[in-house]
Amino acid sequence: MINSEKPLTGLKVLITRAREQAPELRQLLLPLGAEVFEIPVIEISAPQDFAELDRALSSLTNYDWLIFASKNSVKYTLARALELGLPTTLNDRPKLAAIGPATAEELAKHGLSAAFCPSNFVAENLVDEFPGYPDLAGTKILWPKTNIGRTLIIDKLTGAGATVDTALAYTTGLPADHDNLALDLVEKLATGKIDVITLASAQSAKNLTTLINIGLKNKKNCDLKTLLKPIKIAAIGPITAEAARDCLGKVDIEAEQYTLAGLTESLLASLKFPQKGHRRDS
Repeated sequence: MINSEKPLTGLKVLITRAREQAPELRQLLLPLGAEVFEIPVIEISAPQDFAELDRALSSLTNYDWLIFASKNSVKYTLARALELGLPTTLNDRPKLAAIGPATAEELAKHGLSAAFCPSNFVAENLVDEFPGYPDLAGTKILWPKTNIGRTLIIDKLTGAGATVDTALAYTTGLPADHDNLALDLVEKLATGKIDVITLASAQSAKNLTTLINIGLKNKKNCDLKTLLKPIKIAAIGPITAEAARDCLGKVDIEAEQYTLAGLTESLLASLKFPQKGHRRDS
């Protein structure tokens, strides 16, 4: 039978988020009884050159919209504005758009509110529901972004007549100690220490694949597909799930709400995992 107070008891969950971001998911899983492991497959850092962002922030009121696609874009953009001595409180220009509730919540922590959030937290919905779309002639938009990611939003907004300026606000890459992390990762996966891997972004899926392949270099008679066969892959949303299918060959669980809470709920809803010798019904 399932422990109703701690329904994830016995479930061994791997968190792959950046080191500074892992605690948020860990704090959701531990009270539910999960055994949590953390191996960061992604590292978030400030760019070496803030020139693009500095220029944009110095003329911020020239823009109609400022679009934030992640909590990190909010944090790094506002931190840079403070370093420059620029105000971080805005009136109506530019208006703020946020992709996802976590991004909107990060704005709220800084006393800012999003004038627009898409109904579903993926790029396609932001474009289709964006105020004025598909006629955005004369609209000026600033997009603080990372060094990776799709250009779909920028392309479609530009195609609708908007002027979209991008500025590098932070960088996303492999952790500096990725070689050691790769060995630890493969060892845990190969010895049954992990039941489910959680992925909170498409880039995490890509980086996880890279780390696994690094860790498998000196292992004979084992490949990525074989290694992951007994392990469940849980994705935070459709874009992450698509990346996981492309890179890892499968997705077992996909959150209906594209948040960490939604990802946790998806684990609870699946009920496919062993629990201290008890059998869970599918």
